[in-house]
Amino acid sequence: MTDLAVIGMDPAFGGGAKAQTDAFLAAAAEFGRDPELFYCRMPSGVRRLDAGNQLAFAVRVTPRLHEASDIWIATTSASSGYGAVRSGRPYSCWIGTGLADEWAGRRPGLRASRQVGLRVNGPILRQLERRVLQGAERVYATSPWSRASVARAGRLDEDAVGILPIPVTGFEPAPDEEWRATLERPVLAFVGRADDTRKNVRLLLDAVPAIPDARALLIGAPPAQVPDRVEATGPVPSVAEHLRRATLFVLPSWQEGFGIAAAEALATGLPVVTTPSGGPDALVRDSGGGVVLEGFSAEELAATVRELLADPPRLEQMRRLGREYVAREHSPVRFRELLADAFRS
Repeated sequence: MTDLAVIGMDPAFGGGAKAQTDAFLAAAAEFGRDPELFYCRMPSGVRRLDAGNQLAFAVRVTPRLHEASDIWIATTSASSGYGAVRSGRPYSCWIGTGLADEWAGRRPGLRASRQVGLRVNGPILRQLERRVLQGAERVYATSPWSRASVARAGRLDEDAVGILPIPVTGFEPAPDEEWRATLERPVLAFVGRADDTRKNVRLLLDAVPAIPDARALLIGAPPAQVPDRVEATGPVPSVAEHLRRATLFVLPSWQEGFGIAAAEALATGLPVVTTPSGGPDALVRDSGGGVVLEGFSAEELAATVRELLADPPRLEQMRRLGREYVAREHSPVRFRELLADAFRS
């Protein structure tokens, strides 16, 4: 008999999806629950969007859900939780983003084969997503933008979707003296897989030549070619130590439901410059810890970074405000309190 069945993302996927599921599992365990994670193993490439994989997983997991005391779906996309619908049992959701919005951010730059995959699998996956969201007793999102996206995906009233902010832990800023020293040769950090078109790393690479003396630090799987004044770490077990080397953080994504990389950068004391990609917008504006660009041009990004680097007192204020905000609004304690309320409801 499973105490708490949690449908989540394949841990191998990493990034914000893994952070979301891991936070849920850890908090549930602290409440004295015994969560068991169920997930669909995601093959690489276009099959990440394969509706057949999701349907087959739903069939496999349904008998296990029949045995569970409680069921939660805690993952990026609601379509992963179709097994909960099939089980006929009550369940709740904590979802990162709507599929249509995620795909809109991923579509630019996709190869033709992946474009075909979206067209073939999209209608089925969106139907699964809508059924999961409409069948849930309670639905939660990860940010104000995420709430709007999830509500659209499920055709729900936005007021009916709550927010559970992803907690951020394990990130500490470098000493002020060390951070100030980076201003002499500024380091612009980026976190993510460079081959993920949604992360739009090309925007940062195009902007670097127009920022005198600046270097880009790509933390994660590197691009096929690494240009001058760019360092690529490759996959790393932890991004924290690398973020502490940076002057500020650039998030050039086309779309983010929450933007865990931006939250972790703020927690590390890095001012954040982000495109208007969704979830990070409110995070940066509400914290005062950075700047949200008007659009997606390399010229605007370069000009904004140059302006910030020329104003160290402003950067220091952003550094302080961003860290204070994340420590307050995205603390594990606050998350546990909000999740406890969600469990009770």
